[in-house]
Amino acid sequence: MTIFYFYSQDLKLLFSVILIMSCHLQYGDGRMTLSIKDFTADANNKNTDYSQAFRDAWKALCRADGKDEATSLVIHANETYTIQPQRFLGPCVSRAIHIQIDGKLEAPKTIEEWGDIGEGRCWLCFKNVKGIVLNGSGVLHPHGEAWWSSVDHSNRPRAVGFNASADIIYSGLTQFNSPKNHVSVYNCTNATLSNLHLIAPEDSPNSDGIDIALSNNVQIFNSSIQTGDDCVAINGGSHDINITHVTCGPGHGISIGSLGRDGLTETVENVQVRHCSFNGTMYGARIKTWAGGKGFAKNIIYENITLIDAAYPIIIDQHYCNGGQNCKSGATAVKVSDVTFRNFRGTCADDIAIKLACDKLVNCQNIVMENINIVSSSSKEHLSTYCQYANVVTHFVNVDIKCGSTSSSDFDPVFSTSGALC
Repeated sequence: MTIFYFYSQDLKLLFSVILIMSCHLQYGDGRMTLSIKDFTADANNKNTDYSQAFRDAWKALCRADGKDEATSLVIHANETYTIQPQRFLGPCVSRAIHIQIDGKLEAPKTIEEWGDIGEGRCWLCFKNVKGIVLNGSGVLHPHGEAWWSSVDHSNRPRAVGFNASADIIYSGLTQFNSPKNHVSVYNCTNATLSNLHLIAPEDSPNSDGIDIALSNNVQIFNSSIQTGDDCVAINGGSHDINITHVTCGPGHGISIGSLGRDGLTETVENVQVRHCSFNGTMYGARIKTWAGGKGFAKNIIYENITLIDAAYPIIIDQHYCNGGQNCKSGATAVKVSDVTFRNFRGTCADDIAIKLACDKLVNCQNIVMENINIVSSSSKEHLSTYCQYANVVTHFVNVDIKCGSTSSSDFDPVFSTSGALC
């Protein structure tokens, strides 16, 4: 029998835990399975706030000594709970925590009812937790639509955030309408995100699907992302990121960056994006850096990509300036090198299939284009390319690429009759 103790002044919580131990602890394997009903007398009432019940449930999960077995909380398919922002903090005694959501979790529908979003600035925040499985077939709905027009994007909360955590599995859930990013992976290692469905209107501002920063060994696969911004954004300090079988659209593609804002030194390396599709997106495969930044983006592969009316299928933009505010040339630039775009097929909704707008201070080095077959969505449209300050090697590319060396921001697209090293 596994015994665990709580040192708490909350006698009600202590009594609940004693009951849980007697009813839910499965002897022999050290596994404990909990329900929100164990922490409230008024379960599954849509007019009730269950924030405290979830806080109490996390305390029980985190403090349980389950040895090598998971400690579990299950939200059943017929259950719906409204909760304010939650901070699920570690480190935990339990070596493996499992939260299974087959029902529905909702945030309050008005900003005032959200309460304090805390320093984590997210709705469901996991911090300093090692060994967390969050999965199920259920729905998370933070009602971000209340935030989009009322609060500046920098102050909006993310829906689900993993911070300073390790060995994360996040799988199976459907998320609607995040106030900002749907999922944030920050300062984490070993995270697997799969079979997710992230959905927000095309015009929802800054509603990225998955944002990654300062993290490594992150796997994203078998997911559908339909939002108003980047489907996936890989930000500074990240390396060893693998993204496969993700359908993106609407949205702004799968992006590296933006990197180097306000002169920061930021790095991204060892990124693989394979077997993905961009359907009705503004961008497809995208790298974006700010002038004046430092650092690098290197060893990046986009491969086996399907395009369906993507406006700008392939783009490197080293003059990124979100919103156009005070954007000037800098004395430094982020170095972009060793980037491969291979096996792209499909249609382009605009007239520029490939745009490589690199910085003249560093040039983009070793950009490889191989087996690229992009045609216009319109039979009347002739596709062009835009390329400056890039060293490009092409093999079997159906749109001509020729790079210029002008510093003019009005540089016109130019064409060549064959692939070019430029």
